[in-house]
Amino acid sequence: MKKVFLILLLPLIVATTCEDDDLSSGFETEYIIENNSSIDLILLQEGNFQITIDSGASLTLATDLNQETNPISPNESFTFNSIKFYKKDNDNFILAYKQDPIDDSLWAFNEPVTNRYSYTLTLTDDLLN
Repeated sequence: MKKVFLILLLPLIVATTCEDDDLSSGFETEYIIENNSSIDLILLQEGNFQITIDSGASLTLATDLNQETNPISPNESFTFNSIKFYKKDNDNFILAYKQDPIDDSLWAFNEPVTNRYSYTLTLTDDLLN
């Protein structure tokens, strides 16, 4: 009798589990920083948190989810509205690059996987102050 009850209950469990997954799923937009400059850059965040992006390295700055099948452009990101990168001179931080407001034209769009999007900002010596 228990087996029959479990067999009858299984479709209900599967159906409600799938609905919950649909509500929490979305289409991901990733924002990537590529440091193609000759210097190491530092991203300062709230609470004196520092992230160093070495010359030649890249960093995923943020990720946003959207319920629609459209990418979220950098200037519409939910996670940042400006970016500032610094270089270190002795113990001092010197502003090397900033976007405030975010300029979408400087970000390269890509769709590496269907419905997964990325925008990449490539920092070069020419872009840095």
